[in-house]
Amino acid sequence: MLVKFTVENYLSFKNRTSIDLTATSLTELRSTNLHDAPLKNLTLLKSMIVYGANSNGKSNLFKAINFARKFTINSSKDSQADEAIEVQPFCLSTETIEKPSFFEFVFIHESVKYRYGFEVDEELIHKEWLYMTTKNKEQLLFERALQDIHITKKYDDASNNLTAITRKNALFLSVCAQFNIPVAMSILKALNNVQYISGMQDRFTVNFTIDMMDDPEKKKYIDNFIAGADLGFTETKVERFKLTEEILEKGNVPKEIRKMILESDEENVVVSTKHPVYDENNEEIDNIYFNLFVNESLGTGKYVALSGPIIDTLLHGKTLIIDEFDAQLHPHLSKSIVELFNSKENNPHGAQLIFASHNSSLINSKRKLFRRDQIIIAEKDNFGVTSLESLYDKKIRKDASFEKDYLEGKYDGIPNLEINNNLRLFEE
Repeated sequence: MLVKFTVENYLSFKNRTSIDLTATSLTELRSTNLHDAPLKNLTLLKSMIVYGANSNGKSNLFKAINFARKFTINSSKDSQADEAIEVQPFCLSTETIEKPSFFEFVFIHESVKYRYGFEVDEELIHKEWLYMTTKNKEQLLFERALQDIHITKKYDDASNNLTAITRKNALFLSVCAQFNIPVAMSILKALNNVQYISGMQDRFTVNFTIDMMDDPEKKKYIDNFIAGADLGFTETKVERFKLTEEILEKGNVPKEIRKMILESDEENVVVSTKHPVYDENNEEIDNIYFNLFVNESLGTGKYVALSGPIIDTLLHGKTLIIDEFDAQLHPHLSKSIVELFNSKENNPHGAQLIFASHNSSLINSKRKLFRRDQIIIAEKDNFGVTSLESLYDKKIRKDASFEKDYLEGKYDGIPNLEINNNLRLFEE
């Protein structure tokens, strides 16, 4: 479970900026939208929505989380040995361009709270630290300043042998996990439970869902998820096949390309949707299957693709981050997905959904989907610096008209459009 993420000097985040999923003292929607973490006096938000105009930094927040997560998991691999670190500092200020970027996660895994972070530039790790909290007392496990790594007695003794082989561009935690240090492996497992999806790049999502469909038990969940959306079909079918010389020849594929395809030996997958066929009396007499990504709408394809990660997140209490969440989705479908997470029955493990949206109807006060501490506004100032603030931070009243006030610009985070009436696109 993600408790907090902090970033500084990365993309449009010049200053230290955080999203915090710790529930505030607000009384609204406590029975549905909150989950008691397996630690004393810690209650977490099940969902968080991020608003803001285009280029205000919503996607940069998610890119920061994804970079920090992937770098932690992969930096010790041999393939990264001679590569520059793909980190981009805030480049619109001379104060930051030569400084390292800062990333920190606070999360809970197996009833233990960890705080892990690092500072990094394109060449090396400047700092790295790991703390553990049990019984409300935070204890240092290790800390690093360049290649000087200090390990406390609370960490694994075997890790002392790994300090000398930790490269300057590799995280010590990642090296420890590679050599099976239990705490490090546990933390990487926790970070693997934070999944990132770009709504505009769904290939991974599609493949993940297709793999889930191969499991009959998981496919039942997916079909139930689809049936509840009233998309005109209730079942899906996955067919895997390899292209043969005969198939390619019938398709008039050039010989050179046929050879390349056959040598690759790649498996092809078709996902079909089952539709009823009716007679003249509107009696169901048969079924027909349509290709999901050819015959169905883009919105339907996206909803089915998202079904796998959403169900997997709910089943295992993970954290799912989705950029461009409701692009191509009907507002009612977006609302129903949020309600799955803000639910005791469907989300007993405290799974979390964090997403960016331009759909203001989701914060319509009549819908009562979100608490004020779940609604985040991303705003960029005149110097290109992104800041994040919740409606709770902004001290917005409980009875305010969130959607109306947001669209009127009272919370910032909307485009500042000034149309020059004298502008002429075409010369007369």
